[in-house]
Amino acid sequence: MKFDSYTTYARILPALISAAPLFVLWFFLLRDPDWKDLLNFLISLKFIGSLSLAVAFLYFYAQFNRITSKCFQHRYFNAHRGLPTTYFMLYEDPTYSVDYKDKFRERVRNRLNLHPLDAVAEGLDPYEARKRLNESFDQIRLLVGKGKLVFNHNIWYGFARNLIGGCLYAVLFCILNILLGWRIFHAPALTIASCCLLVVYLAILTFHKQILIQNAEAYARQIIAEFMSAHISRD
Repeated sequence: MKFDSYTTYARILPALISAAPLFVLWFFLLRDPDWKDLLNFLISLKFIGSLSLAVAFLYFYAQFNRITSKCFQHRYFNAHRGLPTTYFMLYEDPTYSVDYKDKFRERVRNRLNLHPLDAVAEGLDPYEARKRLNESFDQIRLLVGKGKLVFNHNIWYGFARNLIGGCLYAVLFCILNILLGWRIFHAPALTIASCCLLVVYLAILTFHKQILIQNAEAYARQIIAEFMSAHISRD
């Protein structure tokens, strides 16, 4: 995994936040003399050169979060009208004016030599219209690159999406901690801390649809705006 700014903030940070219950459990066990020596030994273990056990766990856990979060993306976007970058530019969508969508298609034809369908053709074949818009935005992302603000919006969307996926695992970790603190270790501090974290993760999952759509649409608006700007569109 390449540790650039996107990976750090959109993948690693959500993994760290959703793994907080494990850190709480780890901290509790370190304070227990029966577990401290074993945990200190595990922390000191090194393998595959300079990688530690914690780094390896974080890498694979971040990948699991990403795979899980893709299911939410598929559920709300890919399985229906597509990503906001696509459905915003469909004539049936009211977000942008017809004139703006006409100018967008003209810009795509002139700049990318691609041919999104017009309003009449889109009405006759909406599947082909979405497919061509998807193809157009594949090229637009390469053209805009990090842009002015689009990269920041991409990070925010990636962070929100991956955090939502990680919250599913975090809820399970919290439940495990609560059971351990209540039934095994008889530790009220572990139980209470895990309950508080559980409330936070459940709140995120409760509003996950709104969070995901809001960030995805903000990214879509920004990349469309930067593509349509004079700086990007100049031939």
